[in-house]
Amino acid sequence: MRNIYLTFIAVFFCVAAFGQTITGTVSDASGAPLPGVTIVVSGTNIGTTTDFDGNYSINASNGQILKFSYIGMKPKEVTVGSETTIDVVLEEDSTQLDEVVVTAFGVEQKQKSLGYSVSKVNTEDLNLAGQANPIESLQGRVAGVQINRSSGTSGGGVDILIRGVTSINPNRSNQPLIIVDGLALNNDTFAGEVRPSAGSNSPNSSEQFAFSNRAMDLNPEDIESFNILKGAAATALYGVRASNGAIVITTKKGKKGKAKINITASTTFRDVKTTPPLQTTYREGFNGEPRTLYDPESDTGFNRVQAATSFYSWGPEYALDSFDLGEGNIVDLTNDRFYSPYDIFRTGFNSQLNMSLSGAGERLDYYFSMGNNSEQGVLPNTDYKKTNFRLKAGYKVTDNFTLDGSVAFTNSGGRRANGGDKSVMSALSYYSGTFPINDYMNPDGSERDYSFGIIDNPRYLMETSNLEDDVNRWIGNTTLTWTPKDWLTITYAAQIDNYSDARNRYVGPDLDGGSQVGGFILEQNINFTGLESNFLMAFNKEWTDDFTTDFTVGHQLSDSKRSYLEARGEGLNVPGVNEIGNTTNFFITKTIVQNRTVGVFGEAKFGYKDKLFLTLTGRNDWISTLPKENRSFFYPSVSLAYDVSDLFGENDVFSFGKLRASWAEVGKGPGFGDVGQYFVVDGDFPFGGVGGYRRSTLLGDSEIKPERNQSTEFGADLRFLDSRIRLDYAYYNTRVKDQIFTVGTAYSSGLSGITRNAGDYKVFGHELLLSADIIRNQDLRWELIFNWSTSEGEVLEIPEDIEAIIFADSGFAGVTSEVRAGDKMGNLYGYKWVYENGERYIGPDGYPTINLDERVVVGNAFPDFIASVGSNLKYKGIGLNFLLEWKEGGDLYDSGQRNSIRNGILESTLQRDVNVVLDGVMDDGNGGFVPNTTEALIDQNYYRNSSVYNRASEILVQDASWLKIRNIALSYDFPAKLTRSFSLDKVSVSASANNILLWTPFDGYDPEGNQYSAGSNVYGFTGLNIPLAQSYSFGLNIAF
Repeated sequence: MRNIYLTFIAVFFCVAAFGQTITGTVSDASGAPLPGVTIVVSGTNIGTTTDFDGNYSINASNGQILKFSYIGMKPKEVTVGSETTIDVVLEEDSTQLDEVVVTAFGVEQKQKSLGYSVSKVNTEDLNLAGQANPIESLQGRVAGVQINRSSGTSGGGVDILIRGVTSINPNRSNQPLIIVDGLALNNDTFAGEVRPSAGSNSPNSSEQFAFSNRAMDLNPEDIESFNILKGAAATALYGVRASNGAIVITTKKGKKGKAKINITASTTFRDVKTTPPLQTTYREGFNGEPRTLYDPESDTGFNRVQAATSFYSWGPEYALDSFDLGEGNIVDLTNDRFYSPYDIFRTGFNSQLNMSLSGAGERLDYYFSMGNNSEQGVLPNTDYKKTNFRLKAGYKVTDNFTLDGSVAFTNSGGRRANGGDKSVMSALSYYSGTFPINDYMNPDGSERDYSFGIIDNPRYLMETSNLEDDVNRWIGNTTLTWTPKDWLTITYAAQIDNYSDARNRYVGPDLDGGSQVGGFILEQNINFTGLESNFLMAFNKEWTDDFTTDFTVGHQLSDSKRSYLEARGEGLNVPGVNEIGNTTNFFITKTIVQNRTVGVFGEAKFGYKDKLFLTLTGRNDWISTLPKENRSFFYPSVSLAYDVSDLFGENDVFSFGKLRASWAEVGKGPGFGDVGQYFVVDGDFPFGGVGGYRRSTLLGDSEIKPERNQSTEFGADLRFLDSRIRLDYAYYNTRVKDQIFTVGTAYSSGLSGITRNAGDYKVFGHELLLSADIIRNQDLRWELIFNWSTSEGEVLEIPEDIEAIIFADSGFAGVTSEVRAGDKMGNLYGYKWVYENGERYIGPDGYPTINLDERVVVGNAFPDFIASVGSNLKYKGIGLNFLLEWKEGGDLYDSGQRNSIRNGILESTLQRDVNVVLDGVMDDGNGGFVPNTTEALIDQNYYRNSSVYNRASEILVQDASWLKIRNIALSYDFPAKLTRSFSLDKVSVSASANNILLWTPFDGYDPEGNQYSAGSNVYGFTGLNIPLAQSYSFGLNIAF
């Protein structure tokens, strides 16, 4: 009996020594579960986190202490006893009421202490399924941030504006700085030169292809959070590169506890649903007569019944079985039918697979991930692929010295469809529905061309010509952090960012874009290297319980170099062979652009009673693109935050209040090569067998000085009913002085332009965030978020010798994107009908007249306001989220619409061969005007008349307001008890839809698209870009 008793005691102590499994749920005071709570066994490296239902499981021995911690909550310690189930309720910590955000150089600060606007978005609140570009997931999420996908092509770029446009220079990018873990990431959208030497009407290469902005190289699944720094005060420490704002990205890292594996997979389908409405009544032809018949059995796919141009749709009705051309020539039309040109679009398909392995101990944390994104585009022969690998690790060398670093590799690229002039989209604006668009190739492999070579068969163009790119990118960085004293932290970070982009474009001689040069082949190699070095010393001191100070001083070096080598061969020897040696004329160009910025900076922050915070900053930059005499410039900032909560006393309504104000100045320098005058390669050399260069016709003012952006911001952050309701408002006003851009000059000077300080501009706006936890209990949480913002820019001054600054010109149609002194930024100019007393004037012939003597303001590309409503509903394991986005105002010129009208393709041309009394006024014979009563014949000549109809901006420029469901998602987290039975931490499934249910007065493709590539600084032109699509995604997430 004694031996049995001793055995029982021994077993008991063994169990106690090796521990037991403790499970439980962590919730807040209302009973709502808290996901992501950190639980650590005190004095050990054993730890875990709660799942999405607030559940946890951990091994601990009797008498050990479990520590529970969560941002915004008071930490709690619980001693393990004999119970194996420990449920914990965490209380809100009023001292941490304001969340922690990441600011300049990756420094974490309490939001309540900031005197400027910073918005934080966690990726756990975003739907990342089907998202290749992580920035795109922020659409509609942050007030004052406008993010649009410029094109629906696979791998298309994303345009980002924070608080509007801050430059009136057409060649200046308005894109923000992208920061990843405290270090800048190159986010260029480089177009290069993709046009032939002759035969292209495209204004530049950014109109031809929607290139990827390089932030697309990031894997969205690696990102923990986004912090958007909006105002100049928020970005002042970053200097000239952040004058357009900054998006600070924090990536995931390993958390204490056992190693965790996380797998996500998704499948996405995309369809183009929003298209210009077509008329389906009238077939190909002219003057009501057919010219060409579809004949799939013939060698060419068609038969001519009249030897004349045959891409018009002004023929007879499809309903007719025959047509009499006269002289006994009866044309059989019994096989006629309408084939939608939009059949060229197919269902795009995207698949994503990501895996990560992460964990952390007492000294080492690690996070390794790999991902694959594969996409087939909505147009034939287009695709995009991306493969990511990333390792992030940190090692605590001593108690006061840590080493962190990461290395990432991305391979991406694919085949892109071209937009703009002589593209698949311009061909579609001509294409008649009499001919099936997917019957595109003759038996001998040549093009089925019913238009006599005037336009390309869009499907043939897609199958035989595209641009293919292949990008390889490496990013490596390391950060050393040393804390020799409790009040002193020294940080040094360095990074190298390198990518190469190899591009190939083939355009055959039988295509419109290559016909004038006998076809051409383009080979491009782009190499970029960026070096970054940041050194910071941070001092913090609590002088008394009431007074605290924080000082930061630092040094930053940024050096970037991009080399661009282009070889273009024209005149193909053997059509169809995509090899540059297969050409007869060669053009070779090489450019190198190198920029260096050196900055020193400091920040002083004073806190009083944790209520009043004053921050002063200053930075001095030296930039290589300025003359030596003006290379150094200094800009300061000041911000104030005041916690007014105590003014309202203890009450159940008002929880927290902060007033904030800031003033800051930042600068911008000129671009590379904008100062001085250089010798350049000229196409006229070699001349007489002698090579040479010529002096450039562009001159940069040698006394140019930096632009200065002076920004003022006022705001308030108020919270009510135990912080369940939040109201955040901001007003900002930015004045940009000494704008740098190239201005024209007299031909007699021998110069085409001079780059100098030549403009004064301001932008101002309002931002509002209203969020509310409608329901918050253990089983159900429902949150609503409303964002609203405005941004308006005004050109205060440009030199008297400059009539206008032109961003884009439509040519003969007369619509331009330009600004003149006193204009709003984004103005569109064009021709309008003649008006009398506000009414359209109708002439004696019954038709209106377009005033071609003067171009006037006909619209504005930028919206009056942008608003969004988001809903996040969680009931136990079921989640239902949606985001509704509303853009009011903003006008667009559709570049394809005028051709479609002239060719009789659009539904708006359906009214034909009838007499109509047009709305307007006519002369009354006594010098006055009366309502029009004169009939006019509406026929093809009316629609094709550029003096009466198709150059009127009332027709060509449309209101592009929209209301769309940006995203709706349904998810389900399987119960923890079920997943644990399979040794899994989490299993969830999701289904989502993006960009669906669009309501807009705009008759065209989705008006979100832009004819010009992301970052081009051209807005208000659309119609010839690859259209945006709806998407439907299904996702799976498994963690163990």
